[in-house]
Order: sequence, then C-alpha cells, then structure tokens
Amino acid sequence: MKKILVVDDSSDIRLLLSRTLKAAGYTVSEATDGDEALAATLSYEPDMILLDVAMARVDGFKALAHLKQDPRTKRIPVIMVTAKGHPSDLETARSLGALDYINKPWAHGEVELRVQWAITSVMRKREQDAQLKIDRLAG
Repeated sequence: MKKILVVDDSSDIRLLLSRTLKAAGYTVSEATDGDEALAATLSYEPDMILLDVAMARVDGFKALAHLKQDPRTKRIPVIMVTAKGHPSDLETARSLGALDYINKPWAHGEVELRVQWAITSVMRKREQDAQLKIDRLAG
C-alpha cells in the first residue's frame, strides 16, 4: 500500500485529503506546515507528498526547495495543492521540482487520479533508469 504525506496548515483540507486518499486505498500521514514537512518525510518515508503552497512559517515553495535539495528526500514526488492558480506559481513549483499542481477547489476524483498518475509515472521512470544502468553494464 502506497504512503502519502499531506502537508497543509488547514485542518479541514488535511482531513478532506486524508479521507479521500484513504478511501482510494492509500495510507496517509499529515503535517501541519512546511517546517514539519521535512521531519515528517524522514520519519514516515512516503511514496508521495501533497504540499500546500500558502502556509504560515515556511511556505510550500520553501518546503519543496528543502525537500528537493536533501538527498534523502529529493526523489519523492511532490504535488503542490493550492488555491493560488497563477501561472507563475505553477512555473515556480515545476522549477523547484514539483511533479504536478492541483488547484483548490479540485474536481471530484481529481486528487485520486493525479496521485495515481504521479506514482505510476515515477515508478515507470525508475524502472527505465534501472534498465538503462543494466544495459550499460551489460553493453
């Protein structure tokens, strides 16, 4: 069963995302802000992180930058979740290493679909990378 870390300063959003993901068969853990995100990621070792952009103390972009700079967490896919739908925010998220971006409010089924796509996409990429290494060693 895949593990998802939900990071959002809104308890309502954390609850909604957690319930949605649990109903889709995922195991879920939560963190309340960007400060907690790195520590929670290291202790929980999630397969994916859903990370809010606008949070007090450390925002989602800063938390994403820290996650992607740390060798222990940089390979974990991150989907940003935000009410800020500006193209510049999407560009910032992608440039920092986010795999995808979900706008609040999201459509019914969107979270589950994007999480499944992201996990599958990352797994395929890792399998392809492993095969390339094998081919180079054999070649």
